[in-house]
Amino acid sequence: MKKTPLFLSFLLGGILLIFLLFGLFRYRASLYSSLQSTGVMVEIAPEMIAVQIADLLFEKGVIKNKRWFIKTLRKRGVDGKLKAGIYEFRGTLHTSRVITMIVKGEIARMKVVIPEGYNLREIAGVLESYKISTRDEFLAFATREGLEGFLFPDTYLFPINVKMETVARTMVDRFWEVLKEIRSDVDSLSKEELKKIVTIASIVEKEAYLKSEKPVIAAIFYNRLRKRIPLQSCSSVIYVIGPRKKLTLSETRINSPYNTYRHTGLPPTPISNPGKDALSAAFFPAKTNYLFFLAKGDGSHYFSTTYREHLAAKNRYQTLSSSDSGSTQEVRE
Repeated sequence: MKKTPLFLSFLLGGILLIFLLFGLFRYRASLYSSLQSTGVMVEIAPEMIAVQIADLLFEKGVIKNKRWFIKTLRKRGVDGKLKAGIYEFRGTLHTSRVITMIVKGEIARMKVVIPEGYNLREIAGVLESYKISTRDEFLAFATREGLEGFLFPDTYLFPINVKMETVARTMVDRFWEVLKEIRSDVDSLSKEELKKIVTIASIVEKEAYLKSEKPVIAAIFYNRLRKRIPLQSCSSVIYVIGPRKKLTLSETRINSPYNTYRHTGLPPTPISNPGKDALSAAFFPAKTNYLFFLAKGDGSHYFSTTYREHLAAKNRYQTLSSSDSGSTQEVRE
């Protein structure tokens, strides 16, 4: 019997190894999907079973091997634990990673940023831009529920297709969480006491830029309330008439319960949704006798105890400029 030459044996062995490696490569490649960086959105309905989910993922290009997907599910004992929802798959994904995402319910989320000091109208506009609700729908709902001042401004991650009621509930829950960080016994406050504090915080949020000044400005409003002096906050008027670069004398005379130039006491509701610093200032105002504050044009304010001192500061800093949106002052003819 003629023996196969040694070099031919090596050649045949090499060819066989190449085929084996190629087959292994193709098999392993079938377990990965390479998706666009923008991601692929897939909605898994509650009534879908594992086989239907595998078909959907294969159709969307999320997985390349349906049989392996099902086999891995059963091996891990999770074929009945796949959670419904909208998922976003992007980049290079192994089948096991896809399964983990669905088992853990890692649904697609969107980042929604609510800035400090936004009122209900502005928040409604943000939610409309994310297609969570229409502006009018959310505004009507939030007004009916009395949520002005109680929607904490923050960065949120909401599921795709989240309902506006869920958004509101999440923001209110966050409000209470922050409030308890500021004052642990907040639950002991009456509804009226809490509303007063939040309303003052909402005005402070609109009037003060520097964190260090917020407790001082809060104290000024408390001092004025105590002496029954109108708060004379431009921000409360702007809340009614809309954004203005400069508030005119005639606009301070409008007939509205929110006009703190005409009426003593607080406006009927908060005028914005304050952040933690403003809330903290309203809970713990500075100890001072100041009754006036005046924008200096650089973000800071000048504080006075008498009207004469306030007038002198006004002449110095020319506060009724376009940059002054609400310094407390006496409006004279």
